[in-house]
Amino acid sequence: MKILHLVPSLKKGGAERMALSIASGLQDEGHEVKLVCLHDVNEYRFLSKSLDCIVVKTNVQLSFMRSNRVDVSELQYVIDTFQPDVIHSHLFESEINLAFCNIPLTCKRIIHFHDNMIQMKKFSINTLFKKSKTANFYERRLVLKKLPTNATMIGISKDSMSFIMKNIPRYYNKKLVLNAIDIKRFSPGVKQKNKAELVTIGSLVSKKGHDLAVQTIFELKKRGVEVHLTIIGDGPLRKELKSLIDHLALNDMISLKGLVDYPEVYLQNASIYIHTASYEPFGLVLVEAMACGLPVVCTDGKGNRDLIKEGRNGYMVWERNAELLADKIQYLLEDNILLSRMANDAHVYAQQFNMNNYIQKLLSIYSE
Repeated sequence: MKILHLVPSLKKGGAERMALSIASGLQDEGHEVKLVCLHDVNEYRFLSKSLDCIVVKTNVQLSFMRSNRVDVSELQYVIDTFQPDVIHSHLFESEINLAFCNIPLTCKRIIHFHDNMIQMKKFSINTLFKKSKTANFYERRLVLKKLPTNATMIGISKDSMSFIMKNIPRYYNKKLVLNAIDIKRFSPGVKQKNKAELVTIGSLVSKKGHDLAVQTIFELKKRGVEVHLTIIGDGPLRKELKSLIDHLALNDMISLKGLVDYPEVYLQNASIYIHTASYEPFGLVLVEAMACGLPVVCTDGKGNRDLIKEGRNGYMVWERNAELLADKIQYLLEDNILLSRMANDAHVYAQQFNMNNYIQKLLSIYSE
């Protein structure tokens, strides 16, 4: 089978990592895979070097008042020459570019909802009163107009499936396929874990809520609980986050590591994973942490509700409250037997998110 995956770029992120993992898994199964990016940004070169990965330049400028300015000729050329059996697209920029391409009716279309794409919301009365919502609805019409009725929408969590069911016409196929990881890569490791080490992974942007994680460490410091938090990731709020760490005098308790290629090294050294995102479409890093034997203490991000089995593989804190998060972390750190049991349960739970099984589910969808 010839399969084309389209993703805007390969910057560090869950959607981009899933696109890479899927492409690699399909290639390992003997399929011919081409991974196409719209921007020349690749922060996963260590994962993409074995793939047929190319960058095409496109230009899509939409306008209500004037004619749209569109050039997708390079993308169209790749589609025409590769002649894929399946086009599997990731994130909305991919959808709007494909809306201006001519795709054979024999080509299966897969639209992957890595988050609740706001551009795909159906019309409501509020659409008329906000320019951005009107623009989103216009883009939605362009995308749906070109999609064949046998296209399949993939949701990655119950929350994303709820969004799809509410906003996407009923005649499209809809499938819930939870994300997966490379189980061999994410494992507990052989070294003794540092009991006082916490870790969190995510872009330094507002929705990831790293400031709440910092406040949680400050609360633990006030209680005399000795811990250290490693924050992995980068983004526009790095300077602001560093200022908060300085202000609370936490430089000896929190390390900002920036982007790293092998986060499993830090996961394998830690004992607890903390996640404070206000919105999480699924929570791939939570599964990776569990696979490495870390119970998770997190806030409600909607999509991650599917992953937390309360008191077994982690704790969900339903309020964005540093004291409540600190309570759960302190409780775990002060009970070695509980921490060990939950670490083992987390590792066992994560085994169901095996990429090999995931690839078989995808192939079944491709063949429908």
